[in-house]
Amino acid sequence: MTTIGDLLTIPYFSTIQVLNQQADLTKRVDTIEISETPDVASYLPENAFLLTTGMVFKDDPAGFCTMLRSLAALPAAGIGIKLGRFIDELDPSVLAVADELGLPVLQIPATVTLGTISHQLLSYLWDQETEKLTFALDIQQKFSNMMIKGATLTSLIRHLGSILKRPVLLVNPFLDSVAESRHLQQDPEFAKFTIDKIKPKLKEAQQLGKEYSFVIENEHEKRLLVSVFPIMSSAYFPYLLVIFKADQIPYPFSQFAIEQANTVLSYTLYKNLKLTESSLNQKEDFFYQLIEKKIPEELNSINWLDYGKDYGLISSNYYRVVVINFEESLQDQTNQQLSDDRSNLSYEWLKKQLNQQFKHGLLFPIKHSHYFALLLQKSVPLLSEKLVLIREGLLKQLPISLHFSIGNEATNPASIHFSFSEAMDTLEIGLKEDTQPVISFFQSKGLNKLIEYIPTEDIEHFCIVNLKSLAYPQSEMNRELRRTLKIYLESQCEITVTAKKLFIHRNTVKYRIAKCEELFETPINDPELSLNLRLALVLSETET
Repeated sequence: MTTIGDLLTIPYFSTIQVLNQQADLTKRVDTIEISETPDVASYLPENAFLLTTGMVFKDDPAGFCTMLRSLAALPAAGIGIKLGRFIDELDPSVLAVADELGLPVLQIPATVTLGTISHQLLSYLWDQETEKLTFALDIQQKFSNMMIKGATLTSLIRHLGSILKRPVLLVNPFLDSVAESRHLQQDPEFAKFTIDKIKPKLKEAQQLGKEYSFVIENEHEKRLLVSVFPIMSSAYFPYLLVIFKADQIPYPFSQFAIEQANTVLSYTLYKNLKLTESSLNQKEDFFYQLIEKKIPEELNSINWLDYGKDYGLISSNYYRVVVINFEESLQDQTNQQLSDDRSNLSYEWLKKQLNQQFKHGLLFPIKHSHYFALLLQKSVPLLSEKLVLIREGLLKQLPISLHFSIGNEATNPASIHFSFSEAMDTLEIGLKEDTQPVISFFQSKGLNKLIEYIPTEDIEHFCIVNLKSLAYPQSEMNRELRRTLKIYLESQCEITVTAKKLFIHRNTVKYRIAKCEELFETPINDPELSLNLRLALVLSETET
């Protein structure tokens, strides 16, 4: 960026004089224009420097003041007037308005034409822009070569810091430092103080998703300009490139050059993301096979510990699956990019917490979903409390709300699919509720759950074979026999206990049990018959 002040420092333009005392010489100059039109501001681009003789304002200082106000509103960089031809000296009111507006009013020497000075100024501006462009392209080539050679993010940030000669920082979506230039490494106290202080501003920049600058004071009460550039700005939660003392970046490093560095960092992050996805696909495939239901012959033929050692599977008598999902709004469900971003960040956060909270815990993506499975391989004290801490930690950083559905323990790798199935059942129940619980444990559904897929006729046949006419009794006598049999079995075949529960005489119980044994042709305390009778009584009750 070239300013009026930059132009005046060039020896070639040393004969140009500033006429007003309050001129803002930091105004940016993008182009040079020549005009004698009174309403020229309507036709000028922003940041133009106007050259004129002031012919139309020869006897009209008020009109000149009006034009100055229109130029300041544009905004224009300033105005250069050639005195002596139509206006010998500017009216004091004109200079007063220029000072009020901070608009530079420069006197062009009478020895040069406006065309000549315009050509000279434009040539300088064009040379400057060409030099900046060449420099930026050179930067891009250097960064691209580093990327092709597999340079890390740390190497790229250090290189950018050395070029800028300013502290540079790369932070991830959790606002944690990923890479720092040597300036910050050489002064860690300043780095920590500064980074902690700017985190609220970084969160604002993250939400804006575009370039953002702000001023802070360091520990020495010096004001620092900080510029923040989102990387991979299409993401809802981007990485951020942070440049300290951005107003002091030396020439000729332009905004375009920073953008080139930003682009290469984007490619590097994208490459890292794809490598991570490839690794996750392998873990996802392994876990899918681990939890897939198999026939007994297949289970016996697979050595899961050998097959899963590369993924961290260990020998244990305790395995438990925790299915993790994040709360999805309607916007998440209709916006694939947002849903993918939340999923990727949830995984990164969970992976970061894994080693701290769960020894030998493994994290797997679940195929065809945005869910994750945490496989615990050791019993975890205070499991619920630890999961809540993980959830709250992420929620403080990003608007991602995790929920946990937990299956029962399994004693060997071949049984892990039971724990997973229980966790998924628990998740499905939670999703149907108005508000999904943060943590849900599997609730056993008992015998009815086990038999829900068995045909009704098979159940009826089993009951009739074992209970005979007591399965679905039609007479009052059979109903009394069935009731007595049920209480007798529940009382561990104790005559006295059964009689008390039924409020009948012991001999009546003996008589009824004898009638049952006569019906079954086997003593009721026979272990196999007793088990079948108990089961048949429960199953036949579901039909009455």
